[in-house]
Amino acid sequence: MNWIWFLVRITGLAAYLLLTLSVLAGIYRHIPRKKAPILEFHQIIGQVALLGIALHAFLLFFDHYEPYSLSTVLIPFMSENHRFLIGIGTISAYLLILVVVTSDFMKAVGKSAWKKAHYLVFPVWFLAWLHSVNIGSDSGTVWAQGLYWGSFVAVLLSTFYMVVGINRKNKSSYLEEKA
Repeated sequence: MNWIWFLVRITGLAAYLLLTLSVLAGIYRHIPRKKAPILEFHQIIGQVALLGIALHAFLLFFDHYEPYSLSTVLIPFMSENHRFLIGIGTISAYLLILVVVTSDFMKAVGKSAWKKAHYLVFPVWFLAWLHSVNIGSDSGTVWAQGLYWGSFVAVLLSTFYMVVGINRKNKSSYLEEKA
């Protein structure tokens, strides 16, 4: 068994799951009276997901089956194999770094810039999903397809729930101002 390839797969899958949990927690943070514990969970899991992605990328340097160089890991679309899918995975990682850094320095960058940067988490997650569902050696299995498509539906429905809730809140605020 190629242990490095096994660890690359495990860290990639774990990072994807942690990113999904962080996105869902960020969305559900909008539920009244549940903000503090969900916010803390959301922040920690997002940072751990970023560490998982870094470990996933680092382990690629040691894989002998499909060797990666520094440029193919760090520069989007430089890989000869799966150029597009690896490229969007790299872009997703860079955007997640931006989201995490602006979150850690929210006071310095300002709430408006932080909020705009934080909405990048949706393309981050979607690009990570595209990368994961199409490139992993387990992606064609029933359990992996169930996991990826189940998480896709969960994030989609949760996002819809959040948008409807925000619009409802904004509409009621607007009506109260008019009264």
